[in-house]
Amino acid sequence: MGFFIRKAFKAGPVRFNLSKGGVGVSAGVTGARIGLNRRGAYVYGGRHGLYYREQVANFGGNKTSRSTSGKKVGDRRQAQNIHAATDLFLDTGTTFPPAYKAFKPYPFPDLKEKSQWFNSIPVWLLLVILGVFSIVQNHWSLWILSITLLGGMVFGLIRDISWKSRGKELIESIAKSFEHEPGNLDSQPIRDFNSSSPGAYSKRFMPDLYSVLLQIAIEKPDEAHIHAFNNLENKIPVSDDFKNQTKRAILSHHLDAVLEDHLISKKEEILMRSLIERLNLPEEFAEEELRYLELASSIRKEMDKPLEETDASIPLVRGEICYGEFQEARLLEERVLNRFQQNRVQYRELGYEIQIEGTLTITDRRLVITGRGSREYRLNRVADVITDLEANIIELIITNRKNPVFITHSSSILISSLLQKVIQK
Repeated sequence: MGFFIRKAFKAGPVRFNLSKGGVGVSAGVTGARIGLNRRGAYVYGGRHGLYYREQVANFGGNKTSRSTSGKKVGDRRQAQNIHAATDLFLDTGTTFPPAYKAFKPYPFPDLKEKSQWFNSIPVWLLLVILGVFSIVQNHWSLWILSITLLGGMVFGLIRDISWKSRGKELIESIAKSFEHEPGNLDSQPIRDFNSSSPGAYSKRFMPDLYSVLLQIAIEKPDEAHIHAFNNLENKIPVSDDFKNQTKRAILSHHLDAVLEDHLISKKEEILMRSLIERLNLPEEFAEEELRYLELASSIRKEMDKPLEETDASIPLVRGEICYGEFQEARLLEERVLNRFQQNRVQYRELGYEIQIEGTLTITDRRLVITGRGSREYRLNRVADVITDLEANIIELIITNRKNPVFITHSSSILISSLLQKVIQK
């Protein structure tokens, strides 16, 4: 089977694979994207208050020139000195945090292996110093002490290798048997290992065995594995604190993977609630995960709702229909805050400034934001709606307008969804 990989359970923020045949989620920075502008291709991304956009290529093409060969050489030399232009996006505190920003996956229990005395560098240094000193002094008692210490270390290393091998074989055999025949699993090898092995090796391998079996149990769609695990759980000598920490870590990492795109489908919600039930966690342990699951579910339901007419706080023209109003919305403007050059690369520090903060009204004809002043944008001129969920910003591309329109709100994803529905209608 080859299932046993200790480091897989110390992944931290890196998402993990449940098994060879299970769902695998790779690590990486979310929010990155690649696009085109008038200067070529660029990469845009980042998080935690710092964003970047870097020019990576120029697709303008070569134009035919009637200049002399000398001028062509000069143009080539000038082109060689042109470096990528990079924009740094700074968090100016004008945007709202994403809906799930406060959610952080619960860490897995630390399974770091404790170093044995015979693997200690100071002990080996002491042995070397003692050996050199015994040679210089040529004293029989120092020779005996050096040989005794060396023999003890060699014996410890051999025993360590032997018990580690037996521990890995135990986990692989139990995991393989549990995965294919959970009802016929024999727990006697676990008891034999715990009774015969030194305490350090039981503490070393039993948490790993528990983690592997738990992940197999919750991955399988049948109830046989959960039932078998419940019968076996108390026979694996690990603390209740370790059990609860492991279960909560698995739950929170699953939820984090599901919420990576800031959306949750009905199927994903059912699977998450089933996982909570399967883990049999105390209610207080899953309280935070349940809260974010409810939030994601409410966002999905709002997005799935059909368009509904609602009252507007602004005057409407005859036949105009209001579909939604959002308080505390902000109209932003992108500004260059600073320019500098480093290693012959031009940098611009960009940030957002608030133009208007107030009520955002969406009708079947226009988008209006009112506060200290007001702005209005006709929906039939909106060419594209781009939603950056990491930065919680909606970018409206409007025809015959040089710069995009930027809007931020605590529920930007709902505004974006409503805009898409209205524009499509």
